[in-house]
Amino acid sequence: MGVGELLGVKIEKLNVKTCATLQDLYEKIKDVEFEAGKPSLVKHGLNTVIVFPQFDRNNQIWICDVGKGKFQVQRSTIIAGLGNMVTNMVIDDLTDGLTTITAGLGKTKKMCMEQVTRVADTINAMAI
Repeated sequence: MGVGELLGVKIEKLNVKTCATLQDLYEKIKDVEFEAGKPSLVKHGLNTVIVFPQFDRNNQIWICDVGKGKFQVQRSTIIAGLGNMVTNMVIDDLTDGLTTITAGLGKTKKMCMEQVTRVADTINAMAI
């Protein structure tokens, strides 16, 4: 386990060849049964991400478009959605960032990071 994982950073690259956009990828995986739950396409700020049900206020799995038809699965300490984004910013401001720091700790973080790998493995096994 590297330093990034100790701090709660978990990113897995997806090996997809037939998906040019995040919408294409979503259409291919929307009916797949993942251990992490049912994926959904969510607008977050100026971006759109594929997300899975949140584990708690600080743990959610996102699939992001990183450009040029490449995608990655990652653990996010931010819950996707415009309303959630504002709420998290306010809470983080009120606690002077303490909630973001504590998001890197605990059993839920570990479980979320394990699910990142399982989601990536499931999608990569589909050979899409």
